[in-house]
Amino acid sequence: MGLLKRLLSPFKPVLVPLWNGAHLAGWWIAEHGDAVAHGRREVCIVCGRRAWMLLQKRAIPPRLVELWGLTPRQALALARKETLTCTNCGSRFRSRRIAQILLEIYPAGHSPNQAESIASWTHSKEVKSLHIAEFNKIDGLHEQLLALPSLQYSEFVEGGEPGKLIEGVRCEDLTRLTYPDASFDLVLSSETLEHVPDLHHALREVHRILKPGGIHIFTIPRLPGTRQTHARATLAANGTIRAVACPLLHHPGGDVGYLVFTEFGADLKEILEAAGFEAHERFGPLSDDDFCQVWITSKPITIEL
Repeated sequence: MGLLKRLLSPFKPVLVPLWNGAHLAGWWIAEHGDAVAHGRREVCIVCGRRAWMLLQKRAIPPRLVELWGLTPRQALALARKETLTCTNCGSRFRSRRIAQILLEIYPAGHSPNQAESIASWTHSKEVKSLHIAEFNKIDGLHEQLLALPSLQYSEFVEGGEPGKLIEGVRCEDLTRLTYPDASFDLVLSSETLEHVPDLHHALREVHRILKPGGIHIFTIPRLPGTRQTHARATLAANGTIRAVACPLLHHPGGDVGYLVFTEFGADLKEILEAAGFEAHERFGPLSDDDFCQVWITSKPITIEL
């Protein structure tokens, strides 16, 4: 085996890309074949074009399944949430469910049915007037939102200074946002809040930057049967991470990727209301077959007498 390895070593720069390319081609064929077999071709609510929706089970690695304690049925539900990827725009299932909510809450033109996709929705006069903050890129949806002149898009960068541009993208920390009070009509995030070290600070900050009547639409990971929201890890002032629930869990890889600080439970609605929001969940209830719920929280309009 050692001799073979030495003989092949000079050819590694050529063999590795060929090996990886063969794997990608195999996945491409299998995923498209599966989409055809199950008739998953539809008009995408994000880009407005008819496309295949690819279920990519490989997006959920065995290590994540093991560490998060997923059953095979739950792992499949998570794969559907995280993929069912549109072959045209790259939007995921959770992106399209957020898109459906946007078209319902902010109808463009005089008819709620006038805009049939986010691609057409972003060109309406009513939508262009919205002030929107997008925290972390929402695949597929983000590319359409770029058409909006007042979109404020940001990413969290470890060690980055909030409010500054890093490689052309604004850096923001949800626990200490640099936006002024009451800046936005709409805040969007997807699979982000679980990675914030202090959930309560993040909710207060989102509440602060929303205008009265403003809305935060988001998705988070949650397992059926988890009754109470709890910390999986905490971050000390000196930057030290302490495990509360072992093992430490990262998304998307299990033990690689972004650290999960909060495990959400069935009490999330009460937590959101305690933070000053009116909250409800769409596409529920959460089940072993459907992990893709969307939360809609609004900042109440206060009337002074």
